[in-house]
Amino acid sequence: MKKEYTYISKNTLQYVYLHDCDCAHMYYAENCLIFEMEWMEILREHPQNPFSQAYQSGAGRIELFQPKIIECTLAIKDNKNVRSVETVQELDYYGLEFLEYEQECRKSDGYYAELFLIFDRDSCYDNIFLKIEYQWSTVAWNTFNGVSWIECI
Repeated sequence: MKKEYTYISKNTLQYVYLHDCDCAHMYYAENCLIFEMEWMEILREHPQNPFSQAYQSGAGRIELFQPKIIECTLAIKDNKNVRSVETVQELDYYGLEFLEYEQECRKSDGYYAELFLIFDRDSCYDNIFLKIEYQWSTVAWNTFNGVSWIECI
């Protein structure tokens, strides 16, 4: 992780709620799938959340190490076609919003996750669905900005 962050945790994605969180850039670099996040919802159970409630973070970053695509489809807006993405090296997209992130731990060989993200309205893409395996993850951010919206529902 090149940029310095105040809070960095390993394998804690189960304590981060990503629904409706904006991802400025998703890309592959240095054997990592990287999500540059505009904010994240840090659940109260997260080991680095000092509050008794979920809090929204400031800008941050999620890294999935040694990723391998199991399945990935990219929906194109204008012609409604779907194209497959075969390798993580092809992943380089801007202006996304998480609708779903489901992760499970596989004790002997890392993690498995399913992600569904939509693109902002200026994109030529509609959405991306990704099933991925990875060895470990990091979550990093600098600030807690206030009580999360999920505490209000």
